[in-house]
Amino acid sequence: MYFCHTDISIYRLFFCTFAPAMELQIYDLTLLIVGILNLAMAVGLLANNHAYRNYPVYRRSRCFTAVFFAVFGIGMLLHYHFQWRLSYPLLATALSVSYFHIAGVAITWSHTPLLNPHYLCRKVVARDVVFLAVGLPAYWISATSCPLSTLHYTLLIFLIHCVWMSFDFYTTYFRVSRRLIAMKLGSVEGFMRWMLRSCHLIIAFGLGSIMFTSFFPVDAWPFTVLLIISALVFVYIYYSISEYGHVIDSATTATKDALE
Repeated sequence: MYFCHTDISIYRLFFCTFAPAMELQIYDLTLLIVGILNLAMAVGLLANNHAYRNYPVYRRSRCFTAVFFAVFGIGMLLHYHFQWRLSYPLLATALSVSYFHIAGVAITWSHTPLLNPHYLCRKVVARDVVFLAVGLPAYWISATSCPLSTLHYTLLIFLIHCVWMSFDFYTTYFRVSRRLIAMKLGSVEGFMRWMLRSCHLIIAFGLGSIMFTSFFPVDAWPFTVLLIISALVFVYIYYSISEYGHVIDSATTATKDALE
């Protein structure tokens, strides 16, 4: 019994002393790897963008998708540098919501115009810029000088805007997809499927990540899991937007015809 008690004590001592440090090291390493991966995918999209100079809508979409990856990559590297998740969770939440909000606008400006080339009009741009101009300062002011409940209220700005942008995408998608089905344009069915799947993943990941941030403000392991999931989601988005280039002629013609 003595040796059993000693073994248990050593076991507990190991996990109380070394496990938190290991958990933080894994979290930091994952932040660094995924942050660099996002920046690499942003560079990859921009480097190959010149090949699509005759397709301005798709070329612009690749640029905005690159912005999406770059914003997430920079945000993760800032988390790695400042370590606010463990020391100042409110600031970490403000940082997270900020780059989620900016990247959400970038991916909406990227994907929805592929379905409707006329989507990105001045009215939409003005709406999104106003939401960002109000939301970003609100997150940081509430994180630095207001109680926790105020920060939660400011998150409503992000949620309302996210729902609005999602509604824009889904209404555009289903309107175009119904017409494409009626026109029996099977060559773009794959494009429509990955487009919808990408946006499902983006919306689910964005909202789920903000909920994770609220539920686990100081633990490292949930964010390590979240970072691994984000890497899988972002690689799929990169693959999807790149694969669009292989069907760009038929997809561009089909979406234009479907909107007429």
